[in-house]
Amino acid sequence: MTSSADQEVKQNLISTVGGEVTIPVPVKSLAYLLNQEGVIARVKNSVLETENDDFLNRISWERATGLFTIRRLQSNDSGDYSVNTYKTIVSFKLNVYDAVLEPGVTVASVSSEGCTLLCAVDQLSGGTLSWYQGEVLVNQSSTQRSLPLTVDRLGLRSSYRCVSANPAGNLTRSVDAETSCTVQQRTGDEDEEEPIWLFRIVIPIISGVTFILFLSVIIFYVDRHLQASIQQKGGFTQQEEPEHGRCNTHVRYNEIQAKEN
Repeated sequence: MTSSADQEVKQNLISTVGGEVTIPVPVKSLAYLLNQEGVIARVKNSVLETENDDFLNRISWERATGLFTIRRLQSNDSGDYSVNTYKTIVSFKLNVYDAVLEPGVTVASVSSEGCTLLCAVDQLSGGTLSWYQGEVLVNQSSTQRSLPLTVDRLGLRSSYRCVSANPAGNLTRSVDAETSCTVQQRTGDEDEEEPIWLFRIVIPIISGVTFILFLSVIIFYVDRHLQASIQQKGGFTQQEEPEHGRCNTHVRYNEIQAKEN
């Protein structure tokens, strides 16, 4: 019988919390599955027996393939495992990571020089957060849950993507920097130009309307004054004409009386 040390093979296995892992060591009819705490399951006479209650209902063995599978993985399942078939011992290291979360991207700030994009995730356990311009890595962090990227005017038309990753997988969020930054820039410009628009258009219109109204009031009162003056002069003329007529009639009557006498 060959010594187990000579037959030992080391492998690395990776999975996520809530996921599963299949151990790539086929077992026929007799073998043990162990971790650092001891035996957790065994196959005897082609029947699976679970020895560790922490793995109860989480370990299965497929007779057709001879493979062990551990389901509903937890973070504390990470560690060293081995399969002992009595002829060989195959050891492996299992790493269980949190599931990768999709990153979100927001526009943090906009200026005349460009804009700053911010990529963020709720948690970053054992992974990295990275910014790519095309296929080139331009910024990365394994400790920060948010990662900024400054894009200048010349770089707005380039393609950008933020990648949240750990050894179990990755998720990517692509960003159209030109569209995002242009929209934000337009909004900022409109806010700044609002006072200018107010002074250049609204105030002159209000001033013009006020002047027209003021001029109309003056014209109205002047016209009324002129009409009143004209009517007053016309009244005096009408009153004077009868008196003048009566005087002429009286004179003529006196002349006629004189002639008769």
